[in-house]
Amino acid sequence: MKLVLLLACSLTTAATAATYPLTINHFSGETTLRKPPARTVALGPHALDLLLSLGVQPVGYGEAAQLSVNNYGSPIRQIRYLGSRVKGTPVNVGDRFKPNLEVVASLKPDLIVGENYASDSYTALNKIAPTVLLHGIHSGDWQKNIVTLAQALNREGQAKAVIARHARILAGARTAIPAQLRGKKALVVWNAGGASRNLYTILGPKDWTGGFFENLGFKLELPARRDTTLTDGYAQISSEALSSLNPDAVFVIASSKNTVAQAARDWKANALAQTLRASRQGHVYFLDVQLFSRIRGPIAEELMVQELLRQLR
Repeated sequence: MKLVLLLACSLTTAATAATYPLTINHFSGETTLRKPPARTVALGPHALDLLLSLGVQPVGYGEAAQLSVNNYGSPIRQIRYLGSRVKGTPVNVGDRFKPNLEVVASLKPDLIVGENYASDSYTALNKIAPTVLLHGIHSGDWQKNIVTLAQALNREGQAKAVIARHARILAGARTAIPAQLRGKKALVVWNAGGASRNLYTILGPKDWTGGFFENLGFKLELPARRDTTLTDGYAQISSEALSSLNPDAVFVIASSKNTVAQAARDWKANALAQTLRASRQGHVYFLDVQLFSRIRGPIAEELMVQELLRQLR
């Protein structure tokens, strides 16, 4: 319901042509743009998804340093899930948290877009070009962020079209989910594998991924109490606690250095996990964290819907 209200609010906002100078309010404060941006740098996949959704091709792109990507000369291979929509070869500006300021400045950008993760670099980045930092980890965040970004780019009409298209995709997906799972209880967890393979971080409705499943009509299976010490997730449980839950379906997101294949092997080797009704009925699904947690934008959600429906059928 909250998503429907958000969409309705966004779609009824009148679209007017932006007048520059233009001041944008965002996570780290206010940023003033003197002219319509023509050269944009994206820090991270969330920013990239939003820009591509609005029809903007970045001149620079920064990702997590641990991914060890040196350049983006082959975007389809080097930028997972979004690369096929990148036209050209954006310059690698380094880590999305702390980008290389010299490289960023050399691109002569007139807009830098990132997330709150880059807050420590905000002052320095804002001296190079107007910088907008977004907070995108909660359910419904990208719909707010794309409106903010569209204001900066004078593309509010495109933002409204993206939000409307996404609403149609979700509506279609809810009816396409097989009847035996439609509206049923779903347990959505991260699993890092390795030494943590018997620990599961449960995702709740506030989390972007948990909210995605809830918006598809699933009822999230949650422990009675949220663990407030966690910076991410709803609660972390052991295999013993896992076996006390009773979801109709389980969605395991292979996080950290874990892989989808390894997560599936670990689950099948876990005797307690096999006692769950979802395991007995073959309703456990294994998903990639890059798509189902890191990008968090409209393009990603469309691809998530496609992947889920593929697996559920």
